[in-house]
Amino acid sequence: MEFTYPNKMLQSELLKKAASKKIELPLFEKSVLIKGDNFTILSSLLDQFKSKIDLIYIDPPFNTNQVFTVNDNRQNSISRINGGLVAYSDNLTKEEYIEFMRERLILARELLSERGSILVHIDLKMGHYLKVIMDEIFGDHNFKNDITRVKSNPK
Repeated sequence: MEFTYPNKMLQSELLKKAASKKIELPLFEKSVLIKGDNFTILSSLLDQFKSKIDLIYIDPPFNTNQVFTVNDNRQNSISRINGGLVAYSDNLTKEEYIEFMRERLILARELLSERGSILVHIDLKMGHYLKVIMDEIFGDHNFKNDITRVKSNPK
């Protein structure tokens, strides 16, 4: 089964795009935090880590059609408070969002080892679309389970 939508890039073209976006990264021996565009960073990690990663956890934007900000009152968190500096805009069309995620999931697949797992933290608005995309990329036989949590006030 294949999910079709406008402007869906062929996987071979996507991997060519990834090869052209690489930047030089240091050799890693321990855990590291890398700041940068995630497509560029994933592309750059392929040289050193292709088929070597055992676990990937991602918490991508949820395509909420909102703008998230940071400000001096809440320096360590991102919110929707007006007047702050824009941290990121989460307002792609459905097709743009699906392709945005698909591109990164294909690169993640290239990084995963044979025994590797990927966990995607997403809400119900886009989760069903991503499930179909992930079945296309990883094979539906590799799907193990959904994990559902009840969000509650931490106070």
